This record gives sequence, C-alpha cells and structure tokens, in this order.
Amino acid sequence: MTLGESIYYYRKRSGMSQEALAERVGVSRQAVSRWELGDTTPEVGKLMALAEAFGITTDQLLSGKEPEEPSPGEGPVPN
Repeated sequence: MTLGESIYYYRKRSGMSQEALAERVGVSRQAVSRWELGDTTPEVGKLMALAEAFGITTDQLLSGKEPEEPSPGEGPVPN
C-alpha cells in the first residue's frame, strides 16, 4: 500500500471528505487529492497532523502494510 492509498483508506474509514480532512490538517482540498494520487508527499508536520486526525500513529500511516480490520463484534473487552 502506498502512502497515498493509506491516506485515502484512513480518510474513508474516518468518514471524512477531502475538504474536511484538508481543514483539519490546514491544507487545501487539492493538496489532499495530490497526496492520495501520489503526485506529492506531505511534509513531516502534515504527516503528524494526518495521523492525529485519523487517530493512528505515523508508523501505521507510513508502514505500507494493509490495515487489519477487526472482526465483527471484536473490540475492547468491557471491564
């Protein structure tokens, strides 16, 4: 998975539009589009802001690994 594909995946998983993500990260919607298409790469500060917006680590965003989806009904164990 490329960085652009990861950004797209986590944006969709978070239910955000390109415009909403752009607003949270402080860039234009076109910048988000270029990142997702792989035309450009976000600078380090923007990578950190993206990870924060998605609720993940920068390692998860940059790893290139397919994210593991939890099984239905799987989640935190209640106390």
